[in-house]
Amino acid sequence: MIKEIIEKDLITFEYPPDGGKISIIDPYDGCTIKCPYCFQMTDSNWNKDIIVKLNMPELIKNNLNNWNRKETIYMGSRCDPYHEIERKYELTRNCLIELNKLNIPIMITTKADYGIILRDMDIIKNYSSNITILLGLSNLTQILNTNKNEVIENINLANYLCNQKIKVWTFITPVLPGITDVDEIIDNLNNTIPVFLDKLRIQKDSVQMRKMLSFIQANYPKLYGEYENLINNDTNKYIDELRDKYKDNTRIKFVFD
Repeated sequence: MIKEIIEKDLITFEYPPDGGKISIIDPYDGCTIKCPYCFQMTDSNWNKDIIVKLNMPELIKNNLNNWNRKETIYMGSRCDPYHEIERKYELTRNCLIELNKLNIPIMITTKADYGIILRDMDIIKNYSSNITILLGLSNLTQILNTNKNEVIENINLANYLCNQKIKVWTFITPVLPGITDVDEIIDNLNNTIPVFLDKLRIQKDSVQMRKMLSFIQANYPKLYGEYENLINNDTNKYIDELRDKYKDNTRIKFVFD
């Protein structure tokens, strides 16, 4: 169910495992992409409804005039800023417009399809401060809908953004053995685009475990035993092989290593 609200708080903060503090703006709370491995599901209330924060652009306009222009704001933690309902509400677009006026550096994290983000190229290409698109390549819907001899949409999108002189980083988080072919993805990306990798991080007996194994059973039944073992015993030979293979490649980075 979609709920429209008037939000009081503009900025939230996250504290990643490697230290520090990240300032975040989420135009929405909840996500329509529904990745079965999403870490946000540890919050039992998350995604029960998709919360639409109607006044976020206004909050930016009224509250960030004194923002430190050396500090980057991240857009997209408890939501994907470019998930499907952004077509209707255009909150991400209008937030970008206000942030652009204030010359605030931003990083946008998304795994969504290319159609909506390309709508905002007029803002992104002419953004007044530093802007980085963090583009996810573990969108399982894209992977399932990609023919054998094709690459997923977001690889093409990453290359397009790079060719348009937009700073783009990619992330394969999580790396999914038997599903995400990391070597193939890297080979098909522009060789100047950084790639961030991380293993599947799911707790035993969690909602993510149930959803992930259900997804595997429905779409990759031959991999079910491997994933059951991977989650229960935290064994992931594939990520270890990748870590060894790319240890001297400065373009390939492993999150939290």
